[in-house]
Amino acid sequence: MPTDPPTPLSERIRAFPYFVNNLAPGLRSFWIHYLDRVRVEEFMRDDLIRLGPEDAVPPAAPDSPTPSAVVLDSNGVLLGTIENSDSAPRALSAMNPNPQTIRPDMTPKLAVHLLKANPYLMVTTAKGKYLGRYIPA
Repeated sequence: MPTDPPTPLSERIRAFPYFVNNLAPGLRSFWIHYLDRVRVEEFMRDDLIRLGPEDAVPPAAPDSPTPSAVVLDSNGVLLGTIENSDSAPRALSAMNPNPQTIRPDMTPKLAVHLLKANPYLMVTTAKGKYLGRYIPA
C-alpha cells in the first residue's frame, strides 16, 4: 500500500522553531532570557481604563487609533477593547471582542510588522491576562 514519503530534512529544520515555541515553552523562555534580546514588554504601557463587562462605557475621543478602555473579566483576562463609546451603553455590547494580542517576550521588530495591519496591539499572557498595550519606540 502506498504511504507518504519521509519528510525532508529541510522541512524538519523549518518546523523546529514551531516545536520549540508551542511544545517546549520552558526551553523557549530559557533561550529568550539567555539571548537577552529586546522584548515588547519594555515598550508596553498600562494606561487604559479597565472595565468589567457590565460597566458603563466612558466617553471616548472620536476617530482615535487607540482604544479608550479594556474590558476584563474578574480574573484580569482580556475580553475586548472599547474603541467607540457611542455604540452601546454597556462595555460588553460596545467592545471589540477580537483585538490583536501579542506576548510580552515578542520582539519589537515583529510587533511593528503586526502594527501595519492593526491600529494597536494589546499585550497579554499566554492565558489571556491583560498586561498593557504596546507603544512603539
